[in-house]
Amino acid sequence: MLVPADLATLPKAEIHVHLEGAVRPATLEEFSAREGVRMSRGFTDLNSFIETYMMTTRVMIRPGDYTRVVREYAEGAARAGVRYAELEMTPALGPRTLESVFLEAAEAASQERDVVLRLVLGLGRMMPAEVMHQAFDATRDVPGLIALGLGGPEQGFPAEPFAEVFAEAKRRGLRSAPHAGENAGPESIREALDALQADRIQHGVRAVEDPALVAELAERRIPLAVCPTSNVRLGVVRSLEEHPLRRLWDAGVSVSVNTDDPGFFDCDLLGEYAIAGRLLDLDRAGYAQLARNSVDGSFAPEEMKGDLRAAIADWENDGAEIEA
Repeated sequence: MLVPADLATLPKAEIHVHLEGAVRPATLEEFSAREGVRMSRGFTDLNSFIETYMMTTRVMIRPGDYTRVVREYAEGAARAGVRYAELEMTPALGPRTLESVFLEAAEAASQERDVVLRLVLGLGRMMPAEVMHQAFDATRDVPGLIALGLGGPEQGFPAEPFAEVFAEAKRRGLRSAPHAGENAGPESIREALDALQADRIQHGVRAVEDPALVAELAERRIPLAVCPTSNVRLGVVRSLEEHPLRRLWDAGVSVSVNTDDPGFFDCDLLGEYAIAGRLLDLDRAGYAQLARNSVDGSFAPEEMKGDLRAAIADWENDGAEIEA
């Protein structure tokens, strides 16, 4: 397998990353010590990971915390060649208002010059309806908020109760990017498409269990923002060798690779590209196509997408390759 020597300079978008899950381990340790909280980074499946994740949000509660995490994410992303990223946020409701946390993150994002950052409001499937609507209303005027997300366990928590708030988000000009097809099967993806008018599916890897759904995703060009290391760490697949990325790619589905929660999964975007390169047997043109998929699957303005596609084409036609 050949890996481009200049893979870090390949212009990319990252469209499936949780800001609270991207906090650096050392930063999280500092926040935890400050708040007198003992943090465990251990988990065995999605449900136990969610418990760990929510503990993280409970120590990111002081003014400046989100500014720091945004800045640290942007530093790492820029080194990996990320030019545009969409950061999903699900802050804990505590001493600060949801609006103040999002406004802080938005202000920090606006200060970055190497990476264009936009925000996604992540709702939880276990949220009571009242809290869900309060969260949506609280972020109404946040600049740089471009989409509504939905995470958490799919089994036992269907998408239909969120249909109204996602429809309202669409009316406000936001896009729909729910998680589906991670710890539930193809029926969860169909719910997201039908009830939530999904523009993009976060994960979606279990679509392979339904060939008709795979064909529909390919025909409709519904992007899947896939996270291979996350899928292994949370038991969605048993190993990278069994990951369905190749089947989705070969079927013509627009798939990108992303880090999901890199602070917990000990991964980075260059590593995810290298994994994809091995699983898909990519050459330089293949890596460029993977990067184009990330741009095409993003909610960036069309002018920015055009500029990124041109930069990717320049990269594709230049540079050398070395053995991995």
